[in-house]
This record gives sequence, structure tokens and C-alpha cells, in this order.
Amino acid sequence: MHKVLNYGSALQAYALQHYISKLGYDAELIDYIFPNGCRKKKFSFKQKLLSPLKKIVSGTFVKEHRFKDFYKRYFVCSKEQYNSPEELANAKFEYDILMTGSDQVWNPIHIKDDFSFFLPFAPESVKKVSYASSFSVSNLDNDVRNIVERYLKSFSNISVREESGVKLIENILGRSATHACDPTLLLSEDDWTTLIGEKPFYNKDPYILVYILTYAYNPYPEIDSIIDAVQKKLGLHLIILDGSLNDFKRKNATVIKNAGPIEFLSLVKHASFVITTSFHGTAFALNFAKPFYSVIKDYSGFDDRMIDLLKRTGNIERAIIYNKGINNMDNIIPPKTDLTRLITFRQNSQQYLKDIIMS
Repeated sequence: MHKVLNYGSALQAYALQHYISKLGYDAELIDYIFPNGCRKKKFSFKQKLLSPLKKIVSGTFVKEHRFKDFYKRYFVCSKEQYNSPEELANAKFEYDILMTGSDQVWNPIHIKDDFSFFLPFAPESVKKVSYASSFSVSNLDNDVRNIVERYLKSFSNISVREESGVKLIENILGRSATHACDPTLLLSEDDWTTLIGEKPFYNKDPYILVYILTYAYNPYPEIDSIIDAVQKKLGLHLIILDGSLNDFKRKNATVIKNAGPIEFLSLVKHASFVITTSFHGTAFALNFAKPFYSVIKDYSGFDDRMIDLLKRTGNIERAIIYNKGINNMDNIIPPKTDLTRLITFRQNSQQYLKDIIMS
């Protein structure tokens, strides 16, 4: 899902393609404009007139431009663009390998009835593999489960992004799957710094970066107590990425709504502390070795992407349930992040990627 207006979506697509290219292979993104993420909605005449003005006022116009510039500069896409599963089915691809992943390409809540990321359009002669694909759920309805089983039977190699996905594959197919890191973690801090450069996007004051998503659950207003506690303890300016209307009323805070992928990376890299409900906010805070809190809904396992990553890398103490607050104010700034387990996870995932391409 490479052209969804989402930082993680763009950056995971770039990272996977970039790393495969570093291995010496030609890697191309099938330019599929995923319907649930990017199809243009039908608007009334009034909405069409007001839309450009709203985009300019809100910063969305600049944000969209920065995303499009990122796609143009850093994506290598197929010559044709595809806008429906039917167009994919009728296309004639001449690839040696078709790889699906990463991100939430197998999440039934998002894909609905579009199973294109299970590669049903692939010719039988083409090798099909997955890299760090995410279900983002721990259970599937029977109808979805049957479809998934039918499509994944023809995959030669399957890797998923969470341990719950490994268990799902084992239950559905009776075969093992590999637990691989998100593509953004295939690249090191130095790799990402080379991409964005050393000059900060925001360079006025030391700051706490706040990046809150509300599409899975709405952590407001409870999360405000966490943000306030960290700011009071550290005494720093807040940079709130995207943000809500209420965030404009905060004291000692700046709301940024026009950041593109490069600006997002810069804001994380140069932050003194990160507070986020985002998986990729967590991944980049970890990769840049930042002190951070990953704010989660609970430990129920419904969406365990962040919990899984934090456990795997030995950073589970960085998880906070959004309506529980902070228990230990003295532990807000932890010792320097130990990246040993992350590096091992990265190396194992890199080796897996090499193996499935060459086998």
C-alpha cells in the first residue's frame, strides 16, 4: 500500500524496495492504487469548491505535494497504474518473483473484499513470496480464513510482521512462517540519515514529538495526561504532528500538519522524546534510539503490532495503556536504548530476504 497518505505506508514501501535494490536486484513496485486508501470519493459541487481552500488552510495541500514528490524521487513503479483488482487480473506481468508486503496488506478490516495483496492475479509460473505482511488481528472469520488459505497455499515462502501472524499461518496452512521485521527496520539509522540529510526540519527548540493516530481507537482525552506529564517533567516544547483542533490551544506547542515522509523522519530523528500511538512512530523512535512512549489501547491482542515489536526488541517498558497514565515519573527518560536485539532481528530478517529471493 505504497501511495496511501500515511508516513509508514510510504516509508515501508521505500525501505523494502531500496534494500532489495541494495542486494543487486531490479525491484519494481506494482503501481496499484489501493481502493480503500486512495480511490477518489464523490463530492458535491459545494465540497469541490471548498476542498482546495480547506487543503491550503489545513496544510494538506503542502503535505500531499511532499508525498507526491517523495513518490517521484524514490519509488520505482510499474509503467502502468492499476486501479482495481480486475485491472490487475487482466495485466500481463513479466516478473520472476512477486512479493507482497509489508504493512497491513492482509488486515481484513482494511482490505475488505479486495484480496489483491494475496496475489491472486499472479501466473502459476511466477514465484510468490511475502515479506513481513501483517494481518494486524489474531483471528479471522471463517469466510476470510477460507479465502486466505486458498491464496496462500501457492506461496513458496511466507513471512509476517507479528508473532500472532506466525500462529495464524500455522493454524490456517499447517506450515511455518517466518517472523520478520518491518521493512523500515531493514535500514539502519545511518541509512535513514543519508536519505534525509543532517539539517533538521524544525530547529528552533528542543522538543517532544507527539504523533497520535485515531483510526484504530481514539485515545483522547485520556492521552492528554500522558503528554502533559512528560512535558512537565522535561520542560520542553511540544511538536504535534497532524494534531487535532484542541492541540492548537496547547501552551508551548506547535502543530505541524504539512509534513511529508522526509519531514516526518527528520522530526523523529531530532526529537528529544517521542509519544506515539503509531506503529511506525514506534519503529522509527526505536531505530533512531530515542526515548519514547508507545501508547496502546490495551494488551488484548486485537492489534498487537507495537506490543510485538517492543517485546521482540526488549523495550516493553515503553508501552503505556492510554487510560492508565504514567506510573513512574522518574523513569520517563530511560537509559540509552540498547539496540542489540533490534540489530539481531534486522540481520535475521535481511538474511531471510536474501534466502527467499535466491532460493
